[in-house]
Amino acid sequence: MLKKLFASLIASVFFVSCATPKAVDIVRVNDDTMSCNELLLAIETADVNEDLAHSEKGATSGNILSGLFFFPAYFVTYGTSIHAEYNASERKDHLLRLYNKKGCAKSRGSEYQKIVSNTLRKLEKLKKQYLKGYLNEEEYLIERKELLAEFN
Repeated sequence: MLKKLFASLIASVFFVSCATPKAVDIVRVNDDTMSCNELLLAIETADVNEDLAHSEKGATSGNILSGLFFFPAYFVTYGTSIHAEYNASERKDHLLRLYNKKGCAKSRGSEYQKIVSNTLRKLEKLKKQYLKGYLNEEEYLIERKELLAEFN
């Protein structure tokens, strides 16, 4: 009985140590039907995914811990992080091409440019708060969505 419990504990440590970031799909079925605002939000979400995947690379505390318990897990996490970061970057490129193809990026005058500049500053401040841990992922995404909704 004790051997089974110990074996289960060791197996669960191995499975947990292989947790890796999720790679997003580059192209999704409904991408072509998205509005300009939906595309902006999707681009921002892909940017968050890219940042999260990038933060999982390297010598993070979780990667070191997983490497101590199951050495190959470090390399699996690193490789998967690179894949997830690449997919998020490619998704952003895909969405930006759709954004331009739909004519969402048309010139709108100096007043609009002031609004864009102000919103970008707010987004940068928000991202810094998220990266420092003042906001969780859900709060961050909700506040980004609200800022982007002010565009129109």
